[in-house]
Amino acid sequence: MPRLSAAAVRAAAELVLEAVQTGGTLPPFPSACAPKTVAQGRRIAAVVIEELGVPIVGLRFAPVPQVGGHAVGPVLAPRLLPSPIAVPLGGRRTITLALVAQLGGSLPARNKPYTRRFVLGRLASLHVGLDLGDTRFTTGPPDLPSYLADLAGLGLVVFGKPARAGWGEAISSPLGAIIRGEDRELWRGEIEAEPALLKLADEARQAGGLPAGAVMVIAGLSPPLPDEAIEARIRRLGSVQRNLA
Repeated sequence: MPRLSAAAVRAAAELVLEAVQTGGTLPPFPSACAPKTVAQGRRIAAVVIEELGVPIVGLRFAPVPQVGGHAVGPVLAPRLLPSPIAVPLGGRRTITLALVAQLGGSLPARNKPYTRRFVLGRLASLHVGLDLGDTRFTTGPPDLPSYLADLAGLGLVVFGKPARAGWGEAISSPLGAIIRGEDRELWRGEIEAEPALLKLADEARQAGGLPAGAVMVIAGLSPPLPDEAIEARIRRLGSVQRNLA
């Protein structure tokens, strides 16, 4: 696989950075700086984040639109928004039900997988969320490396109040969820919170771990939702509300 030079990484990062800062769009990367591997895509994203000068506060596990599957990317502090909040309409969003967990203890990097008890013991709070995933690409993303270079589709994450006492026991079973739009029900179903949290914790372990206080965002817990005012509720966990600006 051809290597991507530092100059090529910088050139691709500048394209993403401009789109992020201006709200503009991205055509497919020019062949000279297009990432070909997951590692190359993440290198480009790291340069973008460094130039933005904002802290990474956690990891996000989300579906990859038009490519398929799921991927892990960064969560940036300014893109976490408490509910209720008004958010303008977007052009290329993929909106899904999400969970947002904050760690009370660290998830260290190690070779041995975590146990269920270890992971759940590290969670300080759990919040119902809405993931307003976004892409800067005019069509796409064209492939997984490009998706990762584009901050893994990070848009905005809206999160509700912490779940009440007893949520640790509640998530061991499927939980009913309902999502309402401006004038109708958008989706009703069940989510399996515990397996999703354990999956992302293991992804964090393999990525080098997470410190206490970091967040884990699990998107894609519902089908894609329309870009409108939305209220979502998960039984025994709480609710989240996104209004229109």
